[in-house]
Amino acid sequence: MRMGDLDQVMEIENYSFPTPWRRHMYESDLRTNRQSRFYVLRDPIDNTVGAYSGTWFIYDEAHVGTIATGREHRGLRLAEQLLAYTALQAENEGLRYMILEVRTSNDAAIRLYERLGFMRVGIRRGYYTDTGEDAILMTCDNLHALASRLVVEEG
Repeated sequence: MRMGDLDQVMEIENYSFPTPWRRHMYESDLRTNRQSRFYVLRDPIDNTVGAYSGTWFIYDEAHVGTIATGREHRGLRLAEQLLAYTALQAENEGLRYMILEVRTSNDAAIRLYERLGFMRVGIRRGYYTDTGEDAILMTCDNLHALASRLVVEEG
């Protein structure tokens, strides 16, 4: 992800989340946070941002802080590819597992994460301050298996 992607990222962010991250949060991570890894997937036809993710590589974990897909790109498994790419990068940097929080009401995301090998390991009570909703804490300790889902197209 580059600064020039932020207009499109913010459009997806505002559509996807009841309490979106603010632009300055992305700018700060992109400029100064050496632990942050922010990625985008672009539409091959018009080069627009189709999906993005933000992860922090801290000690032995990759903590996914945000991931979203644009409405016109949903159903194309872009989030799966972003997580697979992040797992590959994490594995290459010697990290041991990936962790994330997901709203208890986000059934589609929970199903995706479980299909990708994430396991429920806990609940963070009242985690989402906008609604007081709990978060399910999930981890994936097989980065290699997750990374193997990455589809690389030649050319």
